[in-house]
Amino acid sequence: MPVKKTKKMKRTIQKAPKLKQLIDTKEGYATSFDGTRIWYQTQGEGTPIILCNGLGCSLVFWKHIISHLKKNYRVIVFDWRCHGKSESTYDDEKMTVDALTQDLRAVMTRLKLKQAIIMGHSMGTQVMFNFYGKYPKKVLALISCCSTFGKPIDTFYNSHTSKYVFAGLYIFNHLFPKIANKIGFLLGKNPFYWQMGTALRMLNPGLADRKAVKEYIEHFTSMDSAILTDFAKSLQDYNAEPTLKKVKVPTLIIAGEEDTFTPVWLSKKMHHLIPNSELMVIKKASHIALIEQPALINLRIEKFLSEKV
Repeated sequence: MPVKKTKKMKRTIQKAPKLKQLIDTKEGYATSFDGTRIWYQTQGEGTPIILCNGLGCSLVFWKHIISHLKKNYRVIVFDWRCHGKSESTYDDEKMTVDALTQDLRAVMTRLKLKQAIIMGHSMGTQVMFNFYGKYPKKVLALISCCSTFGKPIDTFYNSHTSKYVFAGLYIFNHLFPKIANKIGFLLGKNPFYWQMGTALRMLNPGLADRKAVKEYIEHFTSMDSAILTDFAKSLQDYNAEPTLKKVKVPTLIIAGEEDTFTPVWLSKKMHHLIPNSELMVIKKASHIALIEQPALINLRIEKFLSEKV
């Protein structure tokens, strides 16, 4: 005789997937080259995919990607030094692309990964290419999303004045750190962040995940302003163009048609430089396409991985 399910039993069954998700999620710390503790999290099983954040970002931009990919892959996210849950120790000589590259390597070493698929958003792509240049045998495939390969400030908003504005900002942040951090705090509490982001073309208001944008702004504005500009200066000094021509692993490049931070022509040039790479330009997408059109991105990544890796 079949057992009749009570309301209590039904609630238990409904909660089971969430319980399994918690059990499958593992967190920890890796130790980077200089002793800095780097926080990481893994979900799912299978071929490892490491997601590399942009400058001042946390894992919030990846939430839709993680939810989809963890069904068939082992998805790994982590916080760069001085970001999120990772250790924050200020040393301007270690706020560099090379230091971030070693943070990525430390996570792979801690998890005993011989190889992985690496995906980067914004700054994460520059670190990803630097990592590939140093450790090509550790990389199965590369995925770039809304990024450039070098000197991002030169092309910010496609404006020649961006580098001069940044130079002034860099000096201000280092001469008046308390004032700069106070301004950042106030911006984080700004109730008109959505309207401001729309006006500055930082997002597509009809597509973006409002909650995720708010979380990003709160995380970004909570960071030390001098640290942020130190990292930005290192990114500006780095150029991966020589490495792109030597890439021999499958590479997918995803670009936002309306990206003002890393304009779409940079992704097209990247596609031209990397042999046998694939390019997808997302219509009406901004620099945060990951939380504007995640379903489309997930399908394209899934197709790329199933065919190339």
